[in-house]
Amino acid sequence: MDYLTLGNSDIQVSRLCLGTWNMGGTEGWGPEDDARSIDLVRRVQDTGCNFFDSAHGYGRGHAEQVLGRALAEGERRARAIVATKIVHCEPERVEPSLDAALKNLQSDYVDLYVVHWPRPSMSLEKFLEKMVEMKEKGKARQIGVSNFNLEQMRVAAQYGVVSLQPPYNILWRIIEPEVLQFCRDNDIAITPYSSLAQGLLTGRFSRTDEELTGIRTSNLLFKEPVFSKAREAAALVDEIADEHGCTSSQVALAWLLKTDGVTSPIVGISKWSHWQDNLASLDVPLSDEQYARLSEAGMEVWGMFPHDATMWGWKPK
Repeated sequence: MDYLTLGNSDIQVSRLCLGTWNMGGTEGWGPEDDARSIDLVRRVQDTGCNFFDSAHGYGRGHAEQVLGRALAEGERRARAIVATKIVHCEPERVEPSLDAALKNLQSDYVDLYVVHWPRPSMSLEKFLEKMVEMKEKGKARQIGVSNFNLEQMRVAAQYGVVSLQPPYNILWRIIEPEVLQFCRDNDIAITPYSSLAQGLLTGRFSRTDEELTGIRTSNLLFKEPVFSKAREAAALVDEIADEHGCTSSQVALAWLLKTDGVTSPIVGISKWSHWQDNLASLDVPLSDEQYARLSEAGMEVWGMFPHDATMWGWKPK
């Protein structure tokens, strides 16, 4: 496993981050077996992954609890970099929310406390001041943001945020070019979520006619006419995967890993084989020509959306 510095912090994170959204049993993913999830977290950590992402919104804290139980064994917490998230709210709610998260995580600090979604109707400055206070109290080592646009990133940078967690993959290019370049220029790490476009880039929907179920039914990438165009781009991912003798997922992750500014793509798993597959992406020698072809095909899909689109057509007000 390779490691990079998380933005302008002193934290070293693995090139892949394990996401825990599905471990919260959130509606749309279906129930998860906690014992299996705990075992998966530990096995993933034993491969060298040290970066784990959660949020209160994942099962109303259940994913945090599962992660906390998994890392409570021996020295596992000390070897982990744990991120969790809070939705933009009134400043007085920040510390109680963090305290609840720490209780769930069975820890007295979180390595990265992330603003899950900004609310345009609320003061961002006052909220970030409170986030900084959590860092000064030692309850959070660093602070980050998620789903921020360029204007919001300019504000966040003034408060020392070290990372941005955006939706980003071959098909969903919302941070290009302005936000991506801003993060590069200001040494802010990019830790993308939906790295595999909710499975669209795994070959499941381009090599087969699998029926859409669960959370994907509300994802705009899976709605026509976008879905047909997205399947064309996914077929190119499949083609390049065949050229390398690897899986489509590995090519999609290799594209992210090759993108300047991307530190650790976030991937979710429900089976050990999923992690083994993801891990192998670190060794896919994607050429510049293949990277460019994938970028062009994905941009044709992204061009079908307004520049401020969200995957589920929703964001806080």
